[in-house]
Parts: sequence; C-alpha cells; structure tokens
Amino acid sequence: MFTGVYKNPTRAMNKAEFQKRYGNTIRKPKLSLLLGEARAPLEAAKLAVQWRFLPRKNVGQGQTILLLPGFGSGPAAMSFIKRYMESLGYNAVHWSAGFNHGEVGKLLPQVIDDIKRLSDEAQGPIKLLGWSLGGYLAREAAREVQQNVSRIVTIGSPVVGGPKYTAVRGLYDLKGTDVESIENSTLKRFEQPIVCPIVALYCKKDSIVSWQACIDRFSPNVEHIEIQTPHLSMGISTEVMDLLPYALGTPLK
Repeated sequence: MFTGVYKNPTRAMNKAEFQKRYGNTIRKPKLSLLLGEARAPLEAAKLAVQWRFLPRKNVGQGQTILLLPGFGSGPAAMSFIKRYMESLGYNAVHWSAGFNHGEVGKLLPQVIDDIKRLSDEAQGPIKLLGWSLGGYLAREAAREVQQNVSRIVTIGSPVVGGPKYTAVRGLYDLKGTDVESIENSTLKRFEQPIVCPIVALYCKKDSIVSWQACIDRFSPNVEHIEIQTPHLSMGISTEVMDLLPYALGTPLK
C-alpha cells in the first residue's frame, strides 16, 4: 500500500540519524492487541448515544477540510467525522479518489489535485484530516503543495517505515516487496520538511499501526496526542470527535 511513490529509494536519509531519533524501539504491533479492535461495535453504540450531546459551536466558520480515509476503506469510513465537522461550521469534503486501495503512487497525485482545487475554491490554504494511510497521504501531498495547506491532522497514521511497522507487513513480504527500501524512501522525504502545524493522534493499543511509527521526530511543528481508541474505531470514536476541533486549531473552549 505504500509502493510506487519514489523513483530513487536508494537515496535514503542517514540511518544513523534515524537511529538517534528512534533507536530500536519500533516494532510491528503485537497480535494480542487485535482483541482491542473488538471494541468497534461498542464505540459505535457509544457515539450513537452521545451524538446529540456532542458540543456544537460554529468554530469552523466555513474553513475547508479535506478528509482522507484509511487503507481498505472509502469516504463512508469518514462519514461521522464529516457530519460532526459540518455541524461545527466546517466545509468538510471527502477526497475524490473513492476507495483507498493503497497504491500511493496513484493516489498521491489525486490528493494533490484535490488540495489545489479546494484551495482555489477557498481562496486560501485548507486543512487536511487523514485516518491511517489517509494521514500518510495527507502529509506527503502537503510536502508538494505547502502553500495550499495550513494544518494537518493525522489519526493513527504511520509517519516512518511505510508497511514495515504495520500489521500488513507480511503481505508485502509474501509479494517480495522490499520494505526496507520503502522505509528508506519515506525517510528521504523528511529532507523536505512539512512547515505547517501537524497534530498526530495515536494509540498505544493500536493493533494495525505501531504507535511508535506514528511519532514524528523530524517535522518542526508537530504535536502528539495519545488517545485510548484502537485503530478500527478511530472514525467512530467520541474521544476523537471531542479532540478534533482542538487538533484543527479551533478549540471549542
């Protein structure tokens, strides 16, 4: 799902610098954490009960947010986030790519086009909100069109390593994909830093993406917020909904 973006994966950031910042602490998620993903129906039920009690205030004032879903999902996965953002006065827009099939090389140009189009319509930079691989795509697209992006929010998104530190690494190994080269090419991108504010939500109980891989130790303006919601519930989580206005730079209080 992370292949096809970079033309020269051998030109990597100095590995010593990566080791200095991350050490050997990043591993793919433990299988035992999968049990936590069974909470998804409970999170959905909780949101249904609390939906009408969520704070409503026009903090968005028409600001445009591009929503990017995770690998193996589409706009429907972001529907509750979209509805809540709209109730707060944001202009929340699904990306145009439809289903997230994971082929970054094909998806990234579409995301860049979406950003440029929405920025033109808004007559200014927009905000990006991505879940899992959607957050990864948001970050990498923003590197290319920094003048069009004012803020990025990622939810359970891998910052380093590509598939190397995710539960789907085995699929890439079976296909003969060199995950080390993908990691190297991802690190190479950090030589062009993202300058706008980034807020990264992560969960130490995430069974899909290693939480350590969600930590950005390179970008100059990033804030990390630990949440308790496991990966598959992040799009239907009351906890996430409560945090999003703050993460987007427009807190309710």
